[in-house]
This record gives sequence, C-alpha cells and structure tokens, in this order.
Amino acid sequence: MAATADHLRLSITNNNSPSSPIATRPDSGPSPSRPVSDLSYPFGKLEGLDRDDFIEAAYEVFFTACRSSPGFGGRSAITYYNPSDEGGDGSGSGFTSSFGSAPGSPVRPQGVGMAVTSRVKRALGLKMLKRSPSSRRTSSCGATPSSPNGSGSSPRMAFSTVPQSPGRMRRPMTSAEIMRQQMRVTEQSDNRLRKTLMRTLVGQMGRRAETIILPLELLRHLKPSEFNDAHEYHLWQKRQLKILEAGLLLHPSIPVEKSDTFDMKFRDIIQASETKAIDTGKNSETMKTLINCVVSLAWRSPDGGNTDVCHWADGYPLNVQIYMALLHSVFDLKDETLILDEVDELLELMKKTWSTLGINRSIHNLCFTWVLFEQYVMTGQVEPDLLGASLAMLNEVANDAKKVDREPIYVKMLACVLSAMKKWSEKRLLDYHGSFDRGTVGLMESILPLVFSATKILEEDVPCYVTVHQEKGEVSDDSTGNRVDYYIRSSLRNAFAKMLESHSVDSTTNFEAQEVSEVLIKLARGTEELASKEKDIFSPVLKKWHPIAAGVAAVTLHTCYGSLLKQYLTGPPSILNETNLGPAEGG
Repeated sequence: MAATADHLRLSITNNNSPSSPIATRPDSGPSPSRPVSDLSYPFGKLEGLDRDDFIEAAYEVFFTACRSSPGFGGRSAITYYNPSDEGGDGSGSGFTSSFGSAPGSPVRPQGVGMAVTSRVKRALGLKMLKRSPSSRRTSSCGATPSSPNGSGSSPRMAFSTVPQSPGRMRRPMTSAEIMRQQMRVTEQSDNRLRKTLMRTLVGQMGRRAETIILPLELLRHLKPSEFNDAHEYHLWQKRQLKILEAGLLLHPSIPVEKSDTFDMKFRDIIQASETKAIDTGKNSETMKTLINCVVSLAWRSPDGGNTDVCHWADGYPLNVQIYMALLHSVFDLKDETLILDEVDELLELMKKTWSTLGINRSIHNLCFTWVLFEQYVMTGQVEPDLLGASLAMLNEVANDAKKVDREPIYVKMLACVLSAMKKWSEKRLLDYHGSFDRGTVGLMESILPLVFSATKILEEDVPCYVTVHQEKGEVSDDSTGNRVDYYIRSSLRNAFAKMLESHSVDSTTNFEAQEVSEVLIKLARGTEELASKEKDIFSPVLKKWHPIAAGVAAVTLHTCYGSLLKQYLTGPPSILNETNLGPAEGG
C-alpha cells in the first residue's frame, strides 16, 4: 500500500505540474540582518560588502546631498531641482504628485518632522500611524536647528541628548535626525561625516554633491586618532576602499580598459590595505597615488574627452544597493511592517542623491516597488497593506516600462525584479492549499493581480522574455484564465498527494481486506473535504479570474481519485481479490 501510494503521489505531482512547494513564514520583527527567505534577491551580491556597509555608505551620500537642507546644516525650506526629473522620465507619471511635489517644485513646508498627512501613504493605501508628533518624533534639544542657538549651528550639537530641563519644551526631530535614527548611525560617525564636509567644502559651499568623491574625502580628512582604536579605523578604511573599488573598478558606469594604469595602481593599494591600514597623511606617497587614481577613474568620459560628470557611485548594482539602504529607512523601527508618516519628506530628500547614484524616477519606482514587496515577505507576510502597496507601485512600473527612452540597465533590472516577485508569488499559488487558509485567502486577491501584472510587463516590455521561457518548456501565459486553471490543478494535485502521504502505511505491513477498504474510504472522505474546502474558501476568489474555477477543481479531484482507483485495479491480484475491485478468483 505504501509503495502504491508513493508511486501515485509522484504521478500526480509530476503530471504537468511542478513539485509541491512548501509555504514558508520567515521570522518577523525588526532585525539588523534580513531573515532567511526563499525570495530571490534580484540585484546580485557585491563581494566584501554587507548590508551594514551599504547603510553607512547610504547615509554618507544622503547627508552630503542634503547638506544645505534644514537640519543638515541649512536654514531654509527645501527647494530642490533635479535634472533627472526632466524629459520623458521625470514627467507623465500619474504617481508623481503622490511623492510630495512635482519635479522641480518646492516642497510645501509642514514643519520639519511634523507631517500630518502623507500623500504617498494615501496613494499606496497605507494607514497613518496615528501617533502625535510630540510623542513620536521628539528630541530633547530645546532649540530648533534653524535658530542661531539651535543644534544646527554645530556638528557636535546636531543630535544632542543632553537631559532636558523640566520647563523646556520638547521639539520635533528634524528629517536629518529621523534619518540618522532610522539608519542606526552613531553620533560619532555622524560627527566625523560633518567635520569631513566642513573641511572639504571650505570656500566652496556651492559645490554640487555629485562632484564630491565622498569616500576619498573621508580617507583624506579622517585620521586614526578620530576612532576608538586602530582596528576600528582599519575596518572603516577598508570599507571606504571597497566602496570605491566597487564603483570604479568592479561595476563602473563607464567600463575601464584592462590596460588602464590607474586601474592597476588602485588595485595594488586595495590589496595592500587588506593586511594593514594605508598611510593617508598629506605626505604619503600611497595617498597621493590613491588620489590620482580615484580622481582619474571617476572623471572619465565614454569618449575620452572632457566631462563635468563624476562617476564613482552610479554603476550598477552598487548604486542600487546604496539606494535600497536609503529606501528601507522609511519603515518604523518599532514595527517594521509600518511606514513612517514622514515618508513624503524623506523620499523628497532622497531625490537629492539621484544625480550621485545615477538614479532616475523609473529606477526609483522599480526599487520602491521591490522594497515594499520584500518588506512584506521579510516581516512574515503579516501586513497585507505592504502587498497592496507594492501592487499599486507596480502600476507605475507598468507605465515606466512603456517609455521609449529606457536605458539597458533599467530593462535588466526590470526583468530581474519582476521575475523574482513572480517566482515567489507563483510558488504560493501553485500550492495555495498549503500557503493560505480561510483567514489569509484574501491575500490571493493581491497576489494574483500582482503576478498577472508582472507577467504582462515581462512579456510585453522585456525583450526575449517570451522566447527564453518557451525554450525552457514553461507554460505559456496566454491568458489569466489559463494561468488560474494551471494554479487550481497544481494546488489540488499537491493537496491530494499530501493527503495520500498522511494515510500511507509502512510497506512491511500485512494488509487485510478490511484495512485496505478503510483506507480507500478515508481517502474518499478526504477528497470530499478537499472539494468542500476548495468550494467554500478558494473558488469565490478564483472565480473572479476564472468563470468555472469550481468546475476545474472538481474535475481535478475526480481525476486524482480516479488515478488512485486505477492503481488498485491494475495492482497485485491478491490485493484486487481482497478489495473485491477485480474479477473473482476462478471466475
């Protein structure tokens, strides 16, 4: 009986259906490291750099780009114009107004750190946190950063935590303070960054952020004495060199010739830094060589001519890894399934990093879509609003994917991101009986359209996608109805196979006719229960995309149980005689 059941289980699951996936529920709760999940990361991995490295680098780029804004050292309302917003990529998106302002327009000041409503959250269907700003985002500093005596007048006082006097009013935190808190940047690291920018920008405060090769400036201006010990300084120095290596040598936006002398000299310095920290003093020959190499590599142009564009962090995937670290900062540290009410302000400030990182609105929309979806998965799939928000953003991605001026790297990202989202979602749909129940079936109403939307974009806007998948022998997505038909058949085959497994008997057992009959009766009842569960829980959802979803389910279960009976009818004569399913002996 066990051997028969095992054989049938294989025949059912392998009959035009993938093997049964197992629904996983990753650990939830805030954590500096991401939980293990079967969701594939679409942007690759950079050797020698981890998530914490990207967070540190992201904060450095962010702070440098926002240095003239309130709370970062500036004392005027945020008015920012980004050249990346011009033309076809920056306009025409119906979602643009949801991010606080149209491209090039000033942000309507609501009071720093005091967002009352969020157009982004409203557009994405996300609820406000309903916490008063005074209790939620406050600093113990008495003066505002824009006042002459406030924390903005001194880098060391920027995030002061000096105990507040009983009669002093608590003020809302600035966006700079919120970002530092969200990204878990220490006050010591923040102060070092501020001092470096002060030293770098002496006499040239109007210098554009994208022309500052930040890791090089940090290496030039920060000395070992400004760190707790030599080991901490060495690790910090290696991180800065690794970021430069990734941006200039490993993943540059402009390819480097193998014979480039600056490339070879820079690699030698990086290799030397692995064992001990390099000398970064003014008179150091190593430092002079490093500066010469980095500047020469960063200021290259595609045609070898003069350029006013500096390329040190705009190569893929380094730029996206850094930008992802910024986007993840919008989630509440107390509950990572929720997005901060200040998201409009923070996203508006993040736009200032676009010119340094080579990000445009289409790439931003794609990255933000992924961040919302990834957060839904990584926090245990407990917040359906995040899934709905990623679906809303996918509508913007669909509009971007139709634009005629798409860059090749965007098309590559589009294929990777949507394929990863589709693969994870389809794994649940192909075994929805094991992935959802009565309480979570509503999630299918977001997952199904997400899969259909991602599939449509991939098929219509990603060159060669259809051809490649047809060559792999994958099922064609001719229509949503056909795809839902496939999900129904696959999930019920998997559910039926699991039911067989739960009723299997050890192969060494001697069977009596009565025992075999009881097993068959139990399997018949189990099949009826599956049919009832399908009709009551899943068919009402699936019929929105397939008019006869319940009928497909009934036929599938009928076929599965019919295959089971066929196994017995063609089985060993002794079993056939005992179960009276075959001809009588001697008849």
